[in-house]
Amino acid sequence: MAKIKKTTLYVSGMHCPSCDVLMNDKFRESANVVDVKPDFKRQKVEVFYTGQLDRGILNNKIKQFGYEITEKEIKEIEPFSRRLFEALGIGVMVFILFLIAKELNIIPSFNFTGSLSFLTIFAIGLVASTSTCMATSGALFLSTVGKSRDNFSQSLFFNAGRILSYGFFGFLAGVVGQALITNLKIGPFLTLLAAIFMILLGLDMARIVSIGSIIPSGLNKSIFENLEHKLMRHPRRAPFFLGAITYFLPCGFTQAVQVYALGQASPLQSSLTMMIFALGTTPALLLIGGLTSLTKTSFYAYFMKTMGVLVFILGFFYFSNFTALYGLNINPFYGGGTANGMASTVENGVQTINMRVVTAGYVPNYFTVKKGIPVRWKIRGENVFGCQAYFVVPKLGIQKTIELGENLIEFTPDEVGQINFSCGMGMYRGRIEVI
Repeated sequence: MAKIKKTTLYVSGMHCPSCDVLMNDKFRESANVVDVKPDFKRQKVEVFYTGQLDRGILNNKIKQFGYEITEKEIKEIEPFSRRLFEALGIGVMVFILFLIAKELNIIPSFNFTGSLSFLTIFAIGLVASTSTCMATSGALFLSTVGKSRDNFSQSLFFNAGRILSYGFFGFLAGVVGQALITNLKIGPFLTLLAAIFMILLGLDMARIVSIGSIIPSGLNKSIFENLEHKLMRHPRRAPFFLGAITYFLPCGFTQAVQVYALGQASPLQSSLTMMIFALGTTPALLLIGGLTSLTKTSFYAYFMKTMGVLVFILGFFYFSNFTALYGLNINPFYGGGTANGMASTVENGVQTINMRVVTAGYVPNYFTVKKGIPVRWKIRGENVFGCQAYFVVPKLGIQKTIELGENLIEFTPDEVGQINFSCGMGMYRGRIEVI
């Protein structure tokens, strides 16, 4: 029996659990490699092998994906203070450009409550497709089923598997989220969790912290690797199902959108969210060939840092949803409701306000009432399948699941001020002004 040897290789470019998956797959392609133990946190890979190990061959296997074997242990070259200063500088520039564009009326109105539109989700997918983390999907395709002559049709099956799988698991997430929010009333926790994921993802892209070092991903990685090895025994079915299991790749982008989809608490909306995100990530396969030259440019580094700052800001807006659930507005861009709100009507000494619950939230979402006069708040539930159907009014101590049809809330405002209300996740909001 051949003697098993061990060597430690230092690999630059490793930064997340998906990098571990890729190193494991690529190094095992060498026939004499027995075992591989990658560690992205220390940017090193322990390789167990027999005979002679050709580092040049191993290096060529990973260089096309933006990684490279180095001669010695990799230490952080760029000081933390510099990375932090650059991120703050980018944030200031983004804010100034936003103010200028707003003043010139060359940008559309933005929703600063952290509720993501499908277009925003697609844009996040596009950004994810340029990251080396998401490029692992493309690397898996190229190193396995993508080697066949009929590469284009295989690519279609691979991406179809990704999109349909994301949609399926998104649907399940919506079902689970709906049960958690309406029955267990843990909407605030899901909001906080989604905000934490987005903030950490932004800091990771800006190279301030490593999200993979903070959030455990061993289970996801184990599930993916086990399924991947079983699929490779059936090459004809592999393209579609390999694409499908990329849902379990431990990628920060995917994890952030997964938590967001869970909090939407709507099977249809959650499914569409995940499918649109997957659709946005499809350029990963198209860009994988030129990834090496792209990732080594200074433009790419600053592009990812800028995207990281934007994702961090988005996470802050989402965190403001969490604080809004407890009546605290920390979002300087949120005014609390539309200016053209509705005044109450008074009949028989009672103020009446009417509101509809629809897919987009609450219509209208701003009312004025008078102090000391009873209020009859009529809420018509037209869409009661998302998180907007779970209604909270912190100041009045109300947590209520909106039913289809007419719903009624009655109270008497005893002081001048604002009464904020929102969905269970804080994404859809409004207020009542007591005068």
